[in-house]
Amino acid sequence: MPHRAVNGLRLHVQHAGEGPDVILIHGVTGDLSIWFLCRAMQVLASDYRVTAFDLRGHGYSEVPPSGYTSADHASDLLALMDDLGADRARLVGHSFGAVIAAHAAALAPDRVESVVLSDPYFPALRHLEDVSRWGHWQNFRREAEDAGVTVSDEHWYDLGQFFDQVLHLSDEDMLKFRQAVGLPGTERLLRLCRTTCGDDTKVEAGLTIDRIRSITVPVLALYGEASPFLATADYLVEHLPDCRRALVPGARHRAPEENPEAFLAALTTFLASVDAARPAGDAR
Repeated sequence: MPHRAVNGLRLHVQHAGEGPDVILIHGVTGDLSIWFLCRAMQVLASDYRVTAFDLRGHGYSEVPPSGYTSADHASDLLALMDDLGADRARLVGHSFGAVIAAHAAALAPDRVESVVLSDPYFPALRHLEDVSRWGHWQNFRREAEDAGVTVSDEHWYDLGQFFDQVLHLSDEDMLKFRQAVGLPGTERLLRLCRTTCGDDTKVEAGLTIDRIRSITVPVLALYGEASPFLATADYLVEHLPDCRRALVPGARHRAPEENPEAFLAALTTFLASVDAARPAGDAR
């Protein structure tokens, strides 16, 4: 199993293809398999060197007890680029992975060609969103409460509170939770529950509103048409200097899984347009 030593951690990394670098970044509680399941790795490998990796604490990567803010993950990402010999890369992130991609673009714009932000919400822009109006959230809330985990509309973003409750479920409620989430998902959550991940993901960690608005590289805000975070998409298009929006039909928050064909079509069209706009002879 391929691992690389990055920032003092062992990260699980997968590669495909040759050419300019594209790096794929999954969200919290997920892993890099999302990029194989939606065929992003396979499709992009025809034109790019594609790298997907498990974030610290996820998948087959090492699980440190702390260091899970978007700034920490962005530091891992930039260190991974150093290890790969990738001076610049196109970043594609889903959910919190998109927050990480944006943070890296804000910290090191000279190392980022473009960014695809797939359905993120940003802690600094939390005031824009009201997930209580999202039917999928209400279904999840009811299922969680049936298993003994209370999640409120007011604190929907508080993974730390959610993780703490999962960690302290009774045996009976843990069985219900496993039945609802599945054994692999439960094991991933329990591993993260013992870290600072839940609390770290809800803080700005330096990715302030001004820092978000400072991102000047080409950006695609790629959201499900029924995403709970469309207000964030509108904000990004309005306030970033080079940002366009695309909506994935029939998708909510997990467009790469809910409509992979449309997701990939929007992703590849954007990357091709950015490449076409590059000066002749610049093949980065």
